[in-house]
Amino acid sequence: MKKVRINEIIKEFKEHDYQSFDEFYEMTNRLVYIMIAKIIKDKSLIEDLMQDTYVKFLENIKSVSLNANPTPYLAQIAKNLAINEINKYRKVELDDELVLSIKDDKDESESRTVELGIIDYLNGDDHEVVTMHIVGEMKFKEISKVMNKPLGTVLWIYNRAIKKLRDKVGDKDGK
Repeated sequence: MKKVRINEIIKEFKEHDYQSFDEFYEMTNRLVYIMIAKIIKDKSLIEDLMQDTYVKFLENIKSVSLNANPTPYLAQIAKNLAINEINKYRKVELDDELVLSIKDDKDESESRTVELGIIDYLNGDDHEVVTMHIVGEMKFKEISKVMNKPLGTVLWIYNRAIKKLRDKVGDKDGK
């Protein structure tokens, strides 16, 4: 049902009808937030990049297929914008205080990341794959395209991450 509604909304966007934007935002904002927050820790910067992600998505709505899940494309935009933002800071000589505020500002984003719970035990690709699959409800094939990794590698990463989580919290089924 969700996929059908997203396809209807994309069709509306292509016709420059944005009345359903709030609904689309509610269906996708958590994934976009997580993709950015994984790279950027400053809450206000995350919010700015979220806004930029949706603007860029709507600017390029013609390239979104009606029958395909748009969340991988949205996730890729979010990830690229966050990486570009980090790269901007790497190119500019910053004082230590600003670098620390960008990378270690956990107080402001802590309330949002606490919602993620156990997934926060994961890092890197493990975190990204599990987040896209569970929170973003993306298929492994879609994740493979976003991460530019072979499907087998994505499946391996996912299984490894699930094993790490089971080891961390213990498998309730006794397996």
